[in-house]
Amino acid sequence: MGRIQDLKDLVEDAIDHGATTVEEVHQRVAALPFDQLEKIAAIEGMVGKARDLHDETVGTVYDTIREVNARVGELADEALRRLGQGEEG
Repeated sequence: MGRIQDLKDLVEDAIDHGATTVEEVHQRVAALPFDQLEKIAAIEGMVGKARDLHDETVGTVYDTIREVNARVGELADEALRRLGQGEEG
């Protein structure tokens, strides 16, 4: 029955790492237009504020995905323990 726990751990890990990878790509792609727009002196300050807001929002979204994934993993661990199929702990 440890295979169910192993599968749960694999899925949880894949979601966590996947979210981090997608977040990194998202930030790199989003940086391209911000980098160009910040070169325009007349709007540089506004663009910087928009970038900061964007980056904070993106970080919050992906942090939330990882947090929900961790909480679901904890619920799954508890359910598996109750079924006698999870790790002791």
